[in-house]
Amino acid sequence: MNLAALQDSFQELLLDSECKGAEWAEQSKHGISSARRIGIYHNAYRVRLADVLYDTFEHTASYIGDEWFERLAYQFVQANTSEHSNIGLYGKRFPQYLADALEHDQEVAELAQMDWTLRRAFDGPDAPVMTREKLESLAAEGIALDKFSPVPTLKLCHHAFNTLDIWHAINQDQVPPAVVRLDQPIPFLTWRKGHSPHFRTLSMIEYSALNHLCRGSELESMGAALSEEFPDADVVNEFGILIARWLDDELLADDRV
Repeated sequence: MNLAALQDSFQELLLDSECKGAEWAEQSKHGISSARRIGIYHNAYRVRLADVLYDTFEHTASYIGDEWFERLAYQFVQANTSEHSNIGLYGKRFPQYLADALEHDQEVAELAQMDWTLRRAFDGPDAPVMTREKLESLAAEGIALDKFSPVPTLKLCHHAFNTLDIWHAINQDQVPPAVVRLDQPIPFLTWRKGHSPHFRTLSMIEYSALNHLCRGSELESMGAALSEEFPDADVVNEFGILIARWLDDELLADDRV
């Protein structure tokens, strides 16, 4: 067996749920069987993936408890191997797995999705941000922008439960409140500002505006769409307030760089 074939066989063993077919490994001088020796690596690989889930979904683990989280994590690991060379990206499907496994506890899946999006915001790609000073400089040069672009870590989400309150309580080492299903799903935003992930809830008009922003709409068409969607709002004033806040929150990328 050449090196490439050996590597392929070893990887197949690690990824196989039952670790079968280790007979090609040489017998240990100390009498340890090939199956047992390969099994050590087989188990260590899954322990490492479970550790990644613990690290990424810290608030979720705290909420449901170590024993329950460990059982769910190992069930997930057994059925889902890593698809990325960067192990930090493992666990993307874990929130949906929790939603399917805990049908009557959907706030757990929402909490896990929040853990995931905040972690992705933390280690997401960098981008130069648009600032008030840059806009003022462009205006002084007679340059008008017809559209803005979001920073790459910006993500829009919804919660059907009081998951944000639960997350805040866990983050402050307090007892989480009782689960409450909201009358209407609440939209919120996650992104990275500076070196830290952030999130905040959104009004419906800001949520709609950010949706248009993420779709690449030009400012004129965004204003027209918002006027149609919110006929009772002073869209010109609201839009100006939103842009000012987006600049302060570092939500807008400077595409000129």
